[in-house]
Formats: sequence, C-alpha cells, structure tokens
Amino acid sequence: MKKYYFILFSFIFILAGCGDDPTESKAPAGARQPTLRIKVNQENPVIYGDTILVTVEPTDADLVISSVVLSAGDGSKIFAQSENGIFRLSTRTTGGGEVKMKVEASFADGQTSTRYKDLRIISAEAPSSWEFSVVNRYPHDTKSYTQGLLVHKGFIYEGTGNYAESRLRKIELATGKVLQEKHLNDATIFGEGITIYDNKIFQLTYTTSQGYVYDLESFDLIDEFIYNTFTGEGWGLTHNDTALIVSDGSAIIYFFDPKTYKETGRVKVFNNLGEVSRLNELEFHNGKIYANIYTTTEIVAIDPLTGLVTDVYNAKGVVERSEVTSGMDVLNGIAINPLNGNMLITGKYWSKLYEVTPVPKEDI
Repeated sequence: MKKYYFILFSFIFILAGCGDDPTESKAPAGARQPTLRIKVNQENPVIYGDTILVTVEPTDADLVISSVVLSAGDGSKIFAQSENGIFRLSTRTTGGGEVKMKVEASFADGQTSTRYKDLRIISAEAPSSWEFSVVNRYPHDTKSYTQGLLVHKGFIYEGTGNYAESRLRKIELATGKVLQEKHLNDATIFGEGITIYDNKIFQLTYTTSQGYVYDLESFDLIDEFIYNTFTGEGWGLTHNDTALIVSDGSAIIYFFDPKTYKETGRVKVFNNLGEVSRLNELEFHNGKIYANIYTTTEIVAIDPLTGLVTDVYNAKGVVERSEVTSGMDVLNGIAINPLNGNMLITGKYWSKLYEVTPVPKEDI
C-alpha cells in the first residue's frame, strides 16, 4: 500500500445478544416482511468448534414456517436448511471471526422474510508466540517498495509498488544484484503481490482488480485477468500448488483457480480475540499460509482450511539501529529459503533482507 495511505479495514457488525427480542434480527432496508425471532443458545462470543442451537420463528403466531435457510451474509455459502426453523449449527461450518448470518424464512401462506444475525466466533486458545533470531543479512535495494517476495531456484523474485515505480525483479540473494527487471510502464498501475506457478509469474495490482501473468524466463506479459475481492483491492499473493491465494487487506483469504481465475473458496482469518485483518504479503509453506499484518512487526501463520491463526511471529528487534534509513517503511515481504526452511523477511525501502529462524518468545 502507498506509504502515506492507510485505511484500517474492518468489518463493522452490531453484535446482537441472544434472546427473544425480534429487533435483534435486521431486515433489508425498506422491506415490509414478517418479523422473526432468532435465538441462539450461546452468548457472543461463541467458541469455534462448538455447535450452537439456532431457532427461528415468526413473531406472528398465525404464521407457519415451511422452510428456513441459513447462509453467509455475503451469499458465498449455505450453512444449513430446515423445515421447522430449528438448527444445530456447527461453527466449523460458519467459520470464525465476525459472521453475518443471513436467515431466509418461507411461510405456508407464501410470504417470505429475510433477516440477519451477527455472531462473533473466536478460538478457544491463543496462538503460539514466537520471535526471530537473525541467521544472515543480505543487501536489499532501498529504492524497492517491496510488495511481493519469494525464492525460486535459488534466486529472489521481488515485486515492488508505488505509482510509476512498480517493477518485477530477479535478484541474486547473496549480493542483491538485479539480474533481470521489468518496469510496469503504466503510471496508473500500482504493483502488488507476486507468485510463481507453472513456470509463470502472477502479479496483482492495488486498486484496479487487474492481474498480470508473465513468462518466467523472459518476463514477457502473456496474459491478464480480473479478480474481485471484498475491498476491491489486491495485496498479497501466493499459491498452494492447486490455487492462487490472495489477500485484500481485510480478514479474508481468497482462493482462485490459476487457469480460469475464478474464485474457488475463501476463509476468514481469526484468533482468540476475533478477526485478524490487514493481511498483506503472503507465503505458503508446509501447509500453512504466512501473512504479515500491515503496519505492524507481526507475521501470522494461518490454517488455510479454517482461517485459524496458529502462530504469531514478532519481528521486532530484527533491524539493528545502524541499518535504519530515513526512507525506511513498514515490514512487507516473506519468503522461505528452500535449503533450510528459514524465513526471509524485508520491508518497503529496507536496506537489508534478513534470514531468520523462529524462537519461542519465552526463550528470547
């Protein structure tokens, strides 16, 4: 993201308590529909993994329910269906974080009613906490506004941002020497995350919803695609051998087919406190997604199936005072050294790229 531009993305929800008050369920604006009483047998927040009892009934005793459908508020997933409005709903189905549940009821007389119920679903346990021990330091170009970082066949590939400055680079790790470079010539394009899949380099852009595909060897543009996200932006990009994995600055991680570019799924990222947003640069390694939290020194490890944060790594103290420069911006850049599994991290306009290994926080 542009260094002087920062919006704290968050999902804004009204956390309704459990009970009989029909005002706790919200109808679409301007709609005239039968009101519903939606009850949940647990107070917010709900622990992820629990099964909750949800009952839906009309406030008008003369109405008879014929069917009820519970689904995600954004329409991305149906949670459950019932003919009587009674559900035993697993939170593993709804996912964690701030969940806006859409409730669609049909009645025997042909009327329908749509309401929304807000749930806050959290992990029962806090993530494991780690810090970093620096193993090696490598040169990094202080003119590189790092947006994407990865290692491929021993070389660093980096995508940089900022309007009129966005570039794609192949770099020698030990020396920082630029071996190959492509400028995004359009000054309206702001480069974002990159990944290499099937001998092609994929790159996101910030606000245009435009993706680019380059030939790995020549850096020639060979394809373009459009992607849609909650914020309308593209931030981080990686892959898991079957799908492109995308962040947009919110708490959502998206999965896209690398051939059709269609969305194949999404998860909301959360921990024991609630949603975890501002997910930025991404890396996939050993079955987990790693994401740095924009404007912080934290990197989180995420279960891609559930969105649960399993580990938090704090990079505070990695940069020595002598390595700080006047133009230095926030941490943004995660790669894995395939030779030893160590993490490589850097940031926007940083002077160094750091090879680090995690150490339990209590051991520091």
